[in-house]
Amino acid sequence: MSTIKTVQRLEFENVFSDEKQNDIIEYLKFVSASTLLEIIGFTNTIPTPNFHNFFSNEDIQWDIIERVKKYGRENKLPNPPEVVSREASLRLAEIILANRNTLLNGNNNNDRDADEINIFKAFLILNKEVNIKQNFGSAKENIDKMADMAITMSFSSADIGLYSNTDWEFGKLLYTTIVKFEYLLEFLVSQKEYLYLEKALCKNFNEENIPDLKKQVKLLLATVFKMKYDNSYKLVPEKPEHLRFLNTLASAEIEESLDFTNLKNYPIYKIDEKTFSFIDYFFVIDKFFKSVRFILKDAYNKYHNLPPKDGAFFNFYNTKFSEEFLMKCILDDIFHWKYMVKRQVAKTKDNEPDYYVRHSNTIYLFENKDVLVAAKIKSSSDIDEIKELLKKKFLHDGNRAVGIGQLVKSIQQILDNEFPYDDYVNTKKNLTIYPVLLVSDRVFEILGMNYTLNKWFLELVKEKLGNKYNPNFIKNLTFIDIDTLIFWQPHLRAKDSHFKEIIKDHHKKMNKVVKINNPNLQEGMEQANKSFYSRLSPIGNRFQEYKFPTALLLDKFRDVLPE
Repeated sequence: MSTIKTVQRLEFENVFSDEKQNDIIEYLKFVSASTLLEIIGFTNTIPTPNFHNFFSNEDIQWDIIERVKKYGRENKLPNPPEVVSREASLRLAEIILANRNTLLNGNNNNDRDADEINIFKAFLILNKEVNIKQNFGSAKENIDKMADMAITMSFSSADIGLYSNTDWEFGKLLYTTIVKFEYLLEFLVSQKEYLYLEKALCKNFNEENIPDLKKQVKLLLATVFKMKYDNSYKLVPEKPEHLRFLNTLASAEIEESLDFTNLKNYPIYKIDEKTFSFIDYFFVIDKFFKSVRFILKDAYNKYHNLPPKDGAFFNFYNTKFSEEFLMKCILDDIFHWKYMVKRQVAKTKDNEPDYYVRHSNTIYLFENKDVLVAAKIKSSSDIDEIKELLKKKFLHDGNRAVGIGQLVKSIQQILDNEFPYDDYVNTKKNLTIYPVLLVSDRVFEILGMNYTLNKWFLELVKEKLGNKYNPNFIKNLTFIDIDTLIFWQPHLRAKDSHFKEIIKDHHKKMNKVVKINNPNLQEGMEQANKSFYSRLSPIGNRFQEYKFPTALLLDKFRDVLPE
């Protein structure tokens, strides 16, 4: 089972309490340029070194082990601490690239010991930055506080891998990104009026047309797939067209940012004229769905003579592509049975659900939200700021009900027999309604999010319905991301009850309160933590027995790779 990563990251003062800490650049400038270049992308490989095997020099290694052991004893650490984390590794790569003129054109020493000790200290300094964001005290046995803590800890780093088994996340992201990218290209060629967007996308990647772009993207993702499992991160392209394409993903200028914005835009680093380093595999994959929308945004604004910060593009993209194209294609394929009823055409569009499907007396109501999160909020680790954003995006935006608010309005219409999109439900009572809030970004599919949003849903639906609310017929909110739906799609479309079965199991676990009565304090705490984890888990982490048919992933590469 995939579990959330919880580790103690070592900080500078934990190991070098007898030294004054300097600025990180002061350590990095004494590291040879060759070592700094090796560090960029190195932590794509596994296993990463820890304090007990970081150094080549046995004397230095022994000294560090003794220092960490002393810290562990004095602070009663239950598990060995960590030095190299994903967050610190990315920050280190960002700092090196942002200061490349100073760092990469300077020290060329051959002192391996000095290189290793200075890199080690750099990681310890960066770990403090990460730990500050994830230090929230004790939530004890309050499930609401646990949910807040879980959201705050996960929100800023959800797109670089949340779980202990990142191979599972990587495979899921790789497949779903290819699917979404293919849908995006299909959308762009579906209307002549989108031709300017199609051309802008091809131009950005230095390709002549959509088929050429699709081929290069698939070849790159196939390469990422192979390199990930070969445990490597350096690439020397063989053909000129591959070199040309990779150059569009590497930038000569990288600046530090709040949420690795520049690394996400340029996730590959060019070591020399023929050699490239993958900074982060997740960022490389995300480039071809999360990041390309900003290429399209610039083209849209230019075409319509709009200022750079105008938000009209996102209204267009979220409605025309995310909702009316991508979501509809995925859900139409899942709910493909002819005996299922989709929403009817009505004279009004007042509170029209984004997607509606009924199987006999069971109703699934969908609201789709394609939400962007400002880097400042995402990296703030401030639960109040995060909750304010969630309420604005998923509950109520000023004078307008959104997401959960829209779902509750549709439920009201159905219970009042005034639902204009399915005449059948206006003649029936005791219909079972499953409200579903669908999102496009996996950063929301984190521990504690469904619990919190469901709590707000229940508060609102009880307030609006009063004595008409009946939990036997109005089910809890299901909060799910589009990647999870795509990943489960083969299973969901195989039998008409599969979607309901997963949802029911999710709700059961989300609401199960375990009473702990164990005289052993440590065992009792472990049982309590497991209970919290089970209640707060996102639906995407529930269906652990699912075996994704890997042939589907391999099929995605058959048109670009030799047999």
